[in-house]
Amino acid sequence: MDNTPLKSVESEIEIIFDSSSQAHVVFDSVNPEIISSPSKRSSMEMVVRGKSIFLKIISKDSASFRASLNSSIKWIMLSMEVFDLNQKNPE
Repeated sequence: MDNTPLKSVESEIEIIFDSSSQAHVVFDSVNPEIISSPSKRSSMEMVVRGKSIFLKIISKDSASFRASLNSSIKWIMLSMEVFDLNQKNPE
């Protein structure tokens, strides 16, 4: 018997960037991780529209949802840090 109160968790999150170029750079950096992230309990999709990235997470339970969300946020934040460093120190 399954005692888990949640049978599934689904969410779409919009992340708004300063510019569409920043959104596209972050998308291009993170999307391969999203696509190749192996999980039987969770799936993620990401699209970019203008200055926004939309991240959709569908999970079988709250623990896998939290793990997917944490991973994707870390990848996005790292990509933004690299983008910002590149803007401050262009070649």
